Amino acid sequence: MANDKALRKTTKAVGSAGAARPTKGKRRGQRRHDANVENILGSAASLFAEKSFGLASIREIAARANISFPRIYYYLRNKEELLYLVAERGLERLIKSYEERSAQITDPAEKLRLFIENHFTSAISSPAEAKVLLQETSKLSQTYLSRIREMERQYAETGRALLTDLARANGKQLSRARSRILVSLLFGALNSLGNWYDPARDEAHLQEIAEEIYRLFASAVQ
Repeated sequence: MANDKALRKTTKAVGSAGAARPTKGKRRGQRRHDANVENILGSAASLFAEKSFGLASIREIAARANISFPRIYYYLRNKEELLYLVAERGLERLIKSYEERSAQITDPAEKLRLFIENHFTSAISSPAEAKVLLQETSKLSQTYLSRIREMERQYAETGRALLTDLARANGKQLSRARSRILVSLLFGALNSLGNWYDPARDEAHLQEIAEEIYRLFASAVQ
């Protein structure tokens, strides 16, 4: 989870110049720092989704987060770092939620079904974050972008392994080429949600939507 200490550790890991570490305070004070970081990242995600990374300004993000413009630089160095942290947080949440929900499941069919459902529910619960991941991360410089792309590859590999495991359970073997095609089609379906999903119309049918996607891909490996 991105908190104040993790934010600075992450920045150091991607090669940015070091910044002075915040002094240790009481536990209550640390929680306040954590809340500030979450507030900044949430405000940034909503503005990047609304206006795009290029048009949203740090001053606007600070105002939405109810933090003074100079104060926001206590938590980050620049807008690009903020985009990186929004994307990293979104992917970490997505991966962690699936890992936690699937930890006790061994049936490959149920794991694939849960993977699809978890992707949808994560996107719906954090639509701004999901939009930023899909549309804005390509604007990162290579140092930041390479880390995000590596996380995306790992997540896609999880989907590929689930399809491969289900095929194996059905007595079939997927070639690497076919599994790559299937996982590309799977993520095409999963990531199209923002193009047509209407909460007023579709929220009550989320389970049915996830089930239909599952059936399409489960049948492809039977």
